[in-house]
Amino acid sequence: MRDKGLVVSTKDDMAQVEVQCFTELCQKCSAQSLCIGQNQSKGLLMVRNPLRASPGDEVEVEVPDTKYSRYLILLFGSLLLASLVGLGLGSLLSPLLPLSSSAASLLGLLSALVIAGIFLSRYFRAKNKESLYPVIIDIIIKEEHHGQA
Repeated sequence: MRDKGLVVSTKDDMAQVEVQCFTELCQKCSAQSLCIGQNQSKGLLMVRNPLRASPGDEVEVEVPDTKYSRYLILLFGSLLLASLVGLGLGSLLSPLLPLSSSAASLLGLLSALVIAGIFLSRYFRAKNKESLYPVIIDIIIKEEHHGQA
C-alpha cells in the first residue's frame, strides 16, 4: 500500500511522517501497529528514509503489506511448532527426569518457547529496519526553506 504524508522530523536513516488517516483504509493497513495516533484524523508513522527527505517535504510512503503477513505467519508458526516439539520432548524425556509426565511436558513447552522466543527476537531485530518498516519511495514536494531561519 502507498500513502502520501508530510515529514515531521528525521533522525539518522529514519523519519517520522504525518499521514492522513482515512478510517476505512486505516482499518486494513498492515502498519497500523506502527502508527502513532490511531483512530484520529492524522497519524505519525516511523519510516525508513533512504532518500534523505527533510522536515516539511511531502513524500510517498510504501507500506510492505505482504512482508507483514509473511513475517506474522513465520512468527506464529514457529511458536506453534516450538510448543508442539517442546511438549513432545518433555513427555518423551519424562521417564529420565524426576518429574511427573505432565510437569516434564510443561517444562519442555516452556523451554522450547523461551528458546524460540530468543531466536525470533534476534531474527526480527536484524530484519526490523531493512524489511519491516515502511519506506519513503519518493519526495513529491521538496520544502524550499531548508536551513533558512
